[in-house]
Amino acid sequence: MRSGTKRRSARIEPPTEGMLVTTEELLRLALDQSKDYALILIDTTGVVVGWLAGAEYVLGYTAAEVVGRPFDLIFTPEDRGRGVPAHELAVAAADGRSEDDRWQLRKDGFRFWAGGVLTPLRDGTGTIVGFSKVLRDRTDVKAQIDALANSSHRLRVFLGTVVHELRNPLAPLANAVEILRMTPAAASVVAPVQMIERQVAVMRRLVDDLMDFTRVGAGKVRLQLQAAHFEGVLSSAAAACRVAADERCQTLKVLLLPTRTIVRADPDRLQQVVVNLLTNAIKYTPDGGEVWLKATVEGNEAVFRVEDTGCGIAPDVLPRIFDLFTQEAESLDRSQGGLGLGLPLVKELVTLHGGTVQVRSEGRGKGSEFTVRLPLFRNEDSEPGTT
Repeated sequence: MRSGTKRRSARIEPPTEGMLVTTEELLRLALDQSKDYALILIDTTGVVVGWLAGAEYVLGYTAAEVVGRPFDLIFTPEDRGRGVPAHELAVAAADGRSEDDRWQLRKDGFRFWAGGVLTPLRDGTGTIVGFSKVLRDRTDVKAQIDALANSSHRLRVFLGTVVHELRNPLAPLANAVEILRMTPAAASVVAPVQMIERQVAVMRRLVDDLMDFTRVGAGKVRLQLQAAHFEGVLSSAAAACRVAADERCQTLKVLLLPTRTIVRADPDRLQQVVVNLLTNAIKYTPDGGEVWLKATVEGNEAVFRVEDTGCGIAPDVLPRIFDLFTQEAESLDRSQGGLGLGLPLVKELVTLHGGTVQVRSEGRGKGSEFTVRLPLFRNEDSEPGTT
Protein backbone atom coordinates (compact mmCIF):
# COMPACT_ATOMS: atom_id res chain seq x y z
CA MET A 1 0.00 0.00 0.00
CA ARG A 2 1.24 3.43 -0.86
CA SER A 3 2.41 5.58 2.05
CA GLY A 4 -0.16 8.03 3.31
CA THR A 5 -3.16 6.27 1.75
CA LYS A 6 -5.94 4.48 3.57
CA ARG A 7 -8.06 1.56 2.43
CA ARG A 8 -11.28 0.29 3.89
CA SER A 9 -10.99 -3.28 5.03
CA ALA A 10 -12.54 -5.75 2.59
CA ARG A 11 -12.96 -8.28 5.39
CA ILE A 12 -16.56 -9.20 6.11
CA GLU A 13 -17.22 -9.55 9.84
CA PRO A 14 -20.06 -11.70 11.16
CA PRO A 15 -22.75 -9.47 12.70
CA THR A 16 -22.74 -9.06 16.46
CA GLU A 17 -25.79 -8.23 18.53
CA GLY A 18 -25.06 -4.52 18.30
CA MET A 19 -24.43 -4.66 14.54
CA LEU A 20 -27.71 -6.28 13.47
CA VAL A 21 -29.48 -4.22 10.79
CA THR A 22 -32.98 -4.44 9.45
CA THR A 23 -34.02 -5.17 5.90
CA GLU A 24 -35.22 -1.59 5.66
CA GLU A 25 -31.79 -0.32 6.66
CA LEU A 26 -30.06 -2.54 4.11
CA LEU A 27 -32.45 -1.29 1.44
CA ARG A 28 -31.74 2.33 2.39
CA LEU A 29 -27.99 1.69 2.20
CA ALA A 30 -28.36 -0.03 -1.19
CA LEU A 31 -30.35 2.89 -2.58
CA ASP A 32 -27.88 5.42 -1.19
CA GLN A 33 -24.76 3.64 -2.38
CA SER A 34 -25.79 2.18 -5.76
CA LYS A 35 -24.55 4.46 -8.52
CA ASP A 36 -24.76 2.34 -11.68
CA TYR A 37 -28.55 2.02 -11.67
CA ALA A 38 -31.08 4.84 -11.55
CA LEU A 39 -34.36 4.07 -9.77
CA ILE A 40 -37.22 6.43 -10.57
CA LEU A 41 -40.67 6.24 -8.96
CA ILE A 42 -43.53 7.65 -11.03
CA ASP A 43 -47.19 8.19 -10.23
CA THR A 44 -50.02 7.11 -12.53
CA THR A 45 -49.94 10.42 -14.40
CA GLY A 46 -46.26 10.12 -15.29
CA VAL A 47 -44.97 12.55 -12.65
CA VAL A 48 -41.76 11.75 -10.77
CA VAL A 49 -42.34 11.12 -7.06
CA GLY A 50 -39.06 9.40 -6.18
CA TRP A 51 -35.49 9.90 -7.40
CA LEU A 52 -33.43 7.13 -5.86
CA ALA A 53 -30.25 5.06 -6.06
CA GLY A 54 -27.92 6.32 -8.79
CA ALA A 55 -30.49 8.55 -10.51
CA GLU A 56 -28.55 11.73 -9.77
CA TYR A 57 -25.26 10.12 -10.80
CA VAL A 58 -26.67 8.69 -14.06
CA LEU A 59 -28.93 11.58 -15.11
CA GLY A 60 -27.36 14.61 -13.45
CA TYR A 61 -30.48 15.99 -11.74
CA THR A 62 -30.89 16.18 -7.98
CA ALA A 63 -34.11 14.90 -6.46
CA ALA A 64 -35.20 18.47 -5.67
CA GLU A 65 -34.90 19.38 -9.36
CA VAL A 66 -36.97 16.48 -10.64
CA VAL A 67 -39.64 15.41 -8.12
CA GLY A 68 -42.99 16.81 -9.18
CA ARG A 69 -42.02 17.06 -12.87
CA PRO A 70 -43.09 14.72 -15.72
CA PHE A 71 -40.66 11.87 -16.17
CA ASP A 72 -40.48 12.57 -19.90
CA LEU A 73 -37.72 15.12 -19.20
CA ILE A 74 -35.19 12.26 -19.45
CA PHE A 75 -36.33 11.42 -23.00
CA THR A 76 -34.92 13.01 -26.14
CA PRO A 77 -37.08 15.58 -27.97
CA GLU A 78 -37.52 13.09 -30.82
CA ASP A 79 -38.92 10.41 -28.51
CA ARG A 80 -41.13 12.90 -26.74
CA GLY A 81 -42.49 13.95 -30.13
CA ARG A 82 -43.25 10.31 -30.92
CA GLY A 83 -45.15 9.90 -27.65
CA VAL A 84 -42.69 7.31 -26.32
CA PRO A 85 -43.03 8.19 -22.58
CA ALA A 86 -46.82 7.72 -22.59
CA HIS A 87 -46.43 4.60 -24.72
CA GLU A 88 -44.02 3.10 -22.17
CA LEU A 89 -46.57 3.64 -19.38
CA ALA A 90 -49.34 2.08 -21.51
CA VAL A 91 -47.24 -0.97 -22.42
CA ALA A 92 -46.15 -1.53 -18.81
CA ALA A 93 -49.75 -1.27 -17.58
CA ALA A 94 -51.02 -3.71 -20.21
CA ASP A 95 -48.15 -6.20 -20.29
CA GLY A 96 -46.67 -6.04 -16.78
CA ARG A 97 -43.42 -4.39 -17.93
CA SER A 98 -41.95 -2.23 -20.68
CA GLU A 99 -38.34 -2.92 -21.56
CA ASP A 100 -36.28 -1.09 -24.12
CA ASP A 101 -32.90 0.33 -25.06
CA ARG A 102 -32.81 3.92 -26.26
CA TRP A 103 -31.06 7.28 -26.06
CA GLN A 104 -31.82 9.18 -22.85
CA LEU A 105 -31.06 12.79 -21.93
CA ARG A 106 -28.97 14.04 -19.01
CA LYS A 107 -29.44 17.42 -17.36
CA ASP A 108 -26.42 18.80 -19.22
CA GLY A 109 -27.95 17.78 -22.57
CA PHE A 110 -25.61 14.83 -23.05
CA ARG A 111 -27.25 11.80 -24.67
CA PHE A 112 -26.39 8.34 -23.45
CA TRP A 113 -27.61 4.88 -24.45
CA ALA A 114 -29.61 3.29 -21.66
CA GLY A 115 -31.23 -0.03 -21.01
CA GLY A 116 -34.37 0.42 -18.93
CA VAL A 117 -37.33 -1.44 -17.48
CA LEU A 118 -40.61 0.22 -16.45
CA THR A 119 -42.76 -1.84 -14.08
CA PRO A 120 -46.28 -1.10 -12.80
CA LEU A 121 -46.73 -1.08 -9.01
CA ARG A 122 -50.04 -2.52 -7.78
CA ASP A 123 -51.75 -2.36 -4.39
CA GLY A 124 -53.44 -5.25 -2.63
CA THR A 125 -56.48 -5.03 -4.92
CA GLY A 126 -54.39 -5.20 -8.09
CA THR A 127 -54.91 -1.53 -8.90
CA ILE A 128 -51.92 0.25 -10.44
CA VAL A 129 -50.83 2.99 -8.04
CA GLY A 130 -47.58 3.98 -9.73
CA PHE A 131 -44.57 2.81 -11.72
CA SER A 132 -40.89 2.17 -11.10
CA LYS A 133 -38.27 2.71 -13.78
CA VAL A 134 -34.80 1.24 -13.51
CA LEU A 135 -32.22 2.23 -16.09
CA ARG A 136 -28.50 1.89 -16.62
CA ASP A 137 -26.02 3.70 -18.84
CA ARG A 138 -25.02 1.25 -21.61
CA THR A 139 -23.27 3.68 -23.94
CA ASP A 140 -20.20 1.44 -23.85
CA VAL A 141 -22.19 -1.51 -25.23
CA LYS A 142 -23.83 0.68 -27.87
CA ALA A 143 -20.40 1.89 -29.01
CA GLN A 144 -19.17 -1.70 -29.37
CA ILE A 145 -22.27 -2.71 -31.37
CA ASP A 146 -21.91 0.32 -33.67
CA ALA A 147 -18.22 -0.41 -34.16
CA LEU A 148 -19.02 -3.98 -35.17
CA ALA A 149 -21.73 -2.78 -37.57
CA ASN A 150 -19.39 -0.23 -39.15
CA SER A 151 -16.66 -2.84 -39.44
CA SER A 152 -19.07 -5.24 -41.14
CA HIS A 153 -20.19 -2.53 -43.56
CA ARG A 154 -16.62 -1.62 -44.46
CA LEU A 155 -15.82 -5.29 -45.02
CA ARG A 156 -18.74 -5.70 -47.41
CA VAL A 157 -17.75 -2.57 -49.33
CA PHE A 158 -14.19 -3.89 -49.59
CA LEU A 159 -15.39 -7.31 -50.76
CA GLY A 160 -17.60 -5.64 -53.37
CA THR A 161 -14.55 -3.81 -54.73
CA VAL A 162 -12.52 -7.03 -54.74
CA VAL A 163 -15.27 -8.84 -56.66
CA HIS A 164 -15.32 -6.12 -59.30
CA GLU A 165 -11.54 -6.23 -59.72
CA LEU A 166 -11.41 -10.03 -59.89
CA ARG A 167 -14.22 -10.39 -62.41
CA ASN A 168 -12.49 -8.24 -65.02
CA PRO A 169 -9.62 -10.62 -65.91
CA LEU A 170 -11.71 -13.81 -65.83
CA ALA A 171 -13.36 -13.41 -69.22
CA PRO A 172 -10.07 -12.72 -71.08
CA LEU A 173 -8.45 -15.72 -69.35
CA ALA A 174 -11.32 -17.99 -70.36
CA ASN A 175 -11.14 -16.68 -73.93
CA ALA A 176 -7.38 -17.26 -73.99
CA VAL A 177 -7.92 -20.89 -73.02
CA GLU A 178 -10.33 -21.37 -75.92
CA ILE A 179 -7.88 -19.73 -78.32
CA LEU A 180 -5.09 -22.03 -77.15
CA ARG A 181 -7.31 -25.03 -77.86
CA MET A 182 -7.65 -23.91 -81.49
CA THR A 183 -3.93 -23.36 -82.17
CA PRO A 184 -1.97 -25.86 -84.30
CA ALA A 185 0.13 -26.75 -81.24
CA ALA A 186 -2.93 -27.47 -79.07
CA ALA A 187 -2.09 -31.16 -78.73
CA SER A 188 1.24 -30.35 -77.10
CA VAL A 189 -0.24 -28.06 -74.44
CA VAL A 190 -3.27 -30.08 -73.35
CA ALA A 191 -2.12 -30.49 -69.74
CA PRO A 192 -1.21 -26.79 -69.19
CA VAL A 193 -4.46 -25.66 -70.80
CA GLN A 194 -6.49 -27.99 -68.58
CA MET A 195 -4.65 -26.68 -65.53
CA ILE A 196 -5.42 -23.08 -66.50
CA GLU A 197 -9.03 -24.02 -67.15
CA ARG A 198 -9.38 -25.60 -63.71
CA GLN A 199 -7.88 -22.56 -61.99
CA VAL A 200 -10.14 -20.19 -63.91
CA ALA A 201 -13.12 -22.29 -62.81
CA VAL A 202 -11.94 -22.08 -59.17
CA MET A 203 -11.56 -18.31 -59.47
CA ARG A 204 -15.00 -17.99 -61.01
CA ARG A 205 -16.57 -19.94 -58.11
CA LEU A 206 -14.80 -17.73 -55.57
CA VAL A 207 -15.91 -14.56 -57.31
CA ASP A 208 -19.49 -15.82 -57.60
CA ASP A 209 -19.57 -16.67 -53.88
CA LEU A 210 -18.12 -13.28 -52.98
CA MET A 211 -20.64 -11.50 -55.16
CA ASP A 212 -23.58 -13.43 -53.75
CA PHE A 213 -22.45 -12.88 -50.17
CA THR A 214 -22.01 -9.12 -50.58
CA ARG A 215 -25.33 -8.79 -52.41
CA VAL A 216 -27.24 -10.81 -49.80
CA GLY A 217 -25.63 -8.87 -46.95
CA ALA A 218 -26.55 -5.59 -48.63
CA GLY A 219 -30.17 -6.68 -49.05
CA LYS A 220 -29.88 -6.69 -52.85
CA VAL A 221 -30.92 -10.32 -53.35
CA ARG A 222 -34.65 -10.78 -53.82
CA LEU A 223 -35.99 -14.30 -53.74
CA GLN A 224 -38.55 -15.37 -56.34
CA LEU A 225 -40.69 -17.29 -53.88
CA GLN A 226 -43.06 -19.87 -55.30
CA ALA A 227 -44.44 -23.34 -54.71
CA ALA A 228 -41.28 -25.41 -55.27
CA HIS A 229 -40.92 -29.18 -55.56
CA PHE A 230 -38.60 -29.95 -52.64
CA GLU A 231 -37.41 -33.37 -53.81
CA GLY A 232 -36.96 -32.08 -57.36
CA VAL A 233 -34.64 -29.29 -56.24
CA LEU A 234 -32.62 -31.72 -54.10
CA SER A 235 -32.32 -34.23 -56.96
CA SER A 236 -31.08 -31.54 -59.35
CA ALA A 237 -28.49 -30.37 -56.83
CA ALA A 238 -27.27 -33.92 -56.26
CA ALA A 239 -26.96 -34.49 -60.02
CA ALA A 240 -24.89 -31.31 -60.33
CA CYS A 241 -22.46 -32.59 -57.67
CA ARG A 242 -22.23 -36.24 -58.66
CA VAL A 243 -19.35 -35.76 -61.09
CA ALA A 244 -17.22 -34.14 -58.38
CA ALA A 245 -17.95 -37.05 -56.03
CA ASP A 246 -17.17 -39.63 -58.74
CA GLU A 247 -13.82 -37.96 -59.45
CA ARG A 248 -12.82 -38.68 -55.87
CA CYS A 249 -14.30 -42.19 -55.86
CA GLN A 250 -16.83 -41.09 -53.24
CA THR A 251 -20.28 -42.56 -52.81
CA LEU A 252 -23.03 -39.94 -52.97
CA LYS A 253 -26.24 -41.42 -51.62
CA VAL A 254 -29.55 -39.58 -52.09
CA LEU A 255 -32.44 -40.66 -49.85
CA LEU A 256 -35.65 -38.73 -50.49
CA LEU A 257 -39.33 -39.25 -49.67
CA PRO A 258 -41.26 -41.00 -52.43
CA THR A 259 -44.02 -38.41 -52.14
CA ARG A 260 -44.01 -34.87 -53.51
CA THR A 261 -43.24 -32.20 -50.90
CA ILE A 262 -43.98 -28.57 -51.69
CA VAL A 263 -42.08 -25.71 -50.04
CA ARG A 264 -42.31 -21.96 -50.52
CA ALA A 265 -38.90 -21.20 -51.96
CA ASP A 266 -36.84 -19.75 -54.75
CA PRO A 267 -35.82 -22.97 -56.57
CA ASP A 268 -32.56 -21.55 -57.94
CA ARG A 269 -31.43 -20.17 -54.58
CA LEU A 270 -32.52 -23.31 -52.73
CA GLN A 271 -30.53 -25.42 -55.18
CA GLN A 272 -27.56 -23.13 -54.55
CA VAL A 273 -27.84 -23.88 -50.83
CA VAL A 274 -27.90 -27.64 -51.43
CA VAL A 275 -25.06 -27.53 -53.94
CA ASN A 276 -22.91 -25.48 -51.54
CA LEU A 277 -23.45 -27.97 -48.72
CA LEU A 278 -22.82 -31.00 -50.94
CA THR A 279 -19.73 -29.39 -52.48
CA ASN A 280 -18.45 -28.63 -48.99
CA ALA A 281 -19.00 -32.24 -47.91
CA ILE A 282 -17.20 -33.57 -51.01
CA LYS A 283 -14.27 -31.20 -50.47
CA TYR A 284 -13.69 -32.23 -46.89
CA THR A 285 -14.28 -35.95 -47.32
CA PRO A 286 -11.29 -38.11 -48.29
CA ASP A 287 -11.19 -40.12 -51.50
CA GLY A 288 -13.40 -43.20 -51.20
CA GLY A 289 -15.57 -41.61 -48.48
CA GLU A 290 -19.32 -41.31 -48.34
CA VAL A 291 -21.70 -38.34 -48.60
CA TRP A 292 -25.45 -38.53 -47.96
CA LEU A 293 -28.29 -36.24 -48.92
CA LYS A 294 -31.38 -37.13 -46.89
CA ALA A 295 -34.77 -35.43 -46.84
CA THR A 296 -37.96 -35.81 -44.87
CA VAL A 297 -40.86 -33.84 -43.39
CA GLU A 298 -40.98 -33.08 -39.66
CA GLY A 299 -44.15 -31.36 -38.46
CA ASN A 300 -44.70 -28.30 -40.63
CA GLU A 301 -41.14 -28.23 -41.93
CA ALA A 302 -39.35 -29.79 -44.87
CA VAL A 303 -35.94 -30.98 -43.70
CA PHE A 304 -32.83 -32.08 -45.54
CA ARG A 305 -29.51 -33.21 -44.15
CA VAL A 306 -26.08 -33.41 -45.73
CA GLU A 307 -23.86 -35.92 -43.92
CA ASP A 308 -20.32 -37.04 -44.67
CA THR A 309 -17.50 -39.22 -43.39
CA GLY A 310 -15.04 -36.36 -43.77
CA CYS A 311 -12.58 -34.55 -41.55
CA GLY A 312 -15.24 -33.30 -39.13
CA ILE A 313 -15.23 -30.03 -37.22
CA ALA A 314 -13.36 -29.29 -34.00
CA PRO A 315 -15.53 -28.24 -31.00
CA ASP A 316 -13.90 -24.79 -30.85
CA VAL A 317 -14.73 -24.16 -34.53
CA LEU A 318 -18.38 -25.27 -34.41
CA PRO A 319 -19.76 -22.02 -32.92
CA ARG A 320 -18.01 -20.01 -35.67
CA ILE A 321 -18.56 -22.30 -38.63
CA PHE A 322 -21.09 -19.96 -40.28
CA ASP A 323 -18.89 -16.87 -39.79
CA LEU A 324 -17.19 -15.30 -42.79
CA PHE A 325 -13.80 -16.85 -43.72
CA THR A 326 -14.06 -19.59 -41.08
CA GLN A 327 -12.38 -22.87 -42.07
CA GLU A 328 -11.11 -25.89 -40.18
CA ALA A 329 -7.35 -25.24 -40.06
CA GLU A 330 -6.35 -28.89 -40.48
CA SER A 331 -8.54 -29.16 -43.61
CA LEU A 332 -7.20 -26.22 -45.60
CA ASP A 333 -5.15 -28.58 -47.77
CA ARG A 334 -8.42 -30.07 -49.00
CA SER A 335 -10.23 -26.79 -49.50
CA GLN A 336 -9.24 -26.52 -53.17
CA GLY A 337 -9.02 -22.77 -53.02
CA GLY A 338 -12.00 -22.07 -50.78
CA LEU A 339 -12.13 -18.96 -48.64
CA GLY A 340 -14.80 -20.00 -46.18
CA LEU A 341 -17.59 -18.19 -48.04
CA GLY A 342 -19.95 -21.06 -48.78
CA LEU A 343 -21.39 -21.66 -45.32
CA PRO A 344 -22.02 -17.98 -44.47
CA LEU A 345 -23.84 -17.68 -47.80
CA VAL A 346 -25.86 -20.81 -47.01
CA LYS A 347 -26.96 -19.33 -43.69
CA GLU A 348 -27.94 -16.00 -45.27
CA LEU A 349 -30.00 -17.67 -48.02
CA VAL A 350 -31.71 -20.11 -45.65
CA THR A 351 -32.62 -17.24 -43.33
CA LEU A 352 -34.12 -15.33 -46.27
CA HIS A 353 -36.33 -18.37 -46.88
CA GLY A 354 -37.56 -18.25 -43.28
CA GLY A 355 -35.63 -21.40 -42.42
CA THR A 356 -32.79 -22.48 -40.17
CA VAL A 357 -29.50 -24.30 -40.65
CA GLN A 358 -27.61 -26.23 -37.99
CA VAL A 359 -24.41 -28.24 -37.88
CA ARG A 360 -23.35 -31.21 -35.79
CA SER A 361 -19.98 -32.95 -35.58
CA GLU A 362 -18.41 -35.25 -33.03
CA GLY A 363 -15.00 -33.72 -33.72
CA ARG A 364 -12.06 -34.02 -36.07
CA GLY A 365 -12.07 -37.12 -38.22
CA LYS A 366 -15.68 -37.98 -37.34
CA GLY A 367 -17.59 -36.37 -40.19
CA SER A 368 -20.27 -33.71 -39.99
CA GLU A 369 -23.99 -33.22 -40.53
CA PHE A 370 -25.71 -30.05 -41.75
CA THR A 371 -29.47 -29.80 -41.26
CA VAL A 372 -31.64 -27.28 -43.09
CA ARG A 373 -35.28 -26.72 -42.12
CA LEU A 374 -37.72 -24.86 -44.37
CA PRO A 375 -41.43 -24.07 -43.85
CA LEU A 376 -43.83 -26.13 -45.91
CA PHE A 377 -45.93 -24.41 -48.54
CA ARG A 378 -49.36 -23.40 -47.21
CA ASN A 379 -52.54 -22.58 -49.11
CA GLU A 380 -52.28 -18.93 -48.05
CA ASP A 381 -48.84 -18.85 -49.73
CA SER A 382 -50.42 -19.54 -53.12
CA GLU A 383 -49.58 -16.10 -54.51
CA PRO A 384 -46.01 -15.84 -55.82
CA GLY A 385 -43.89 -13.19 -54.14
CA THR A 386 -40.44 -11.86 -53.46
CA THR A 387 -38.44 -11.11 -50.39
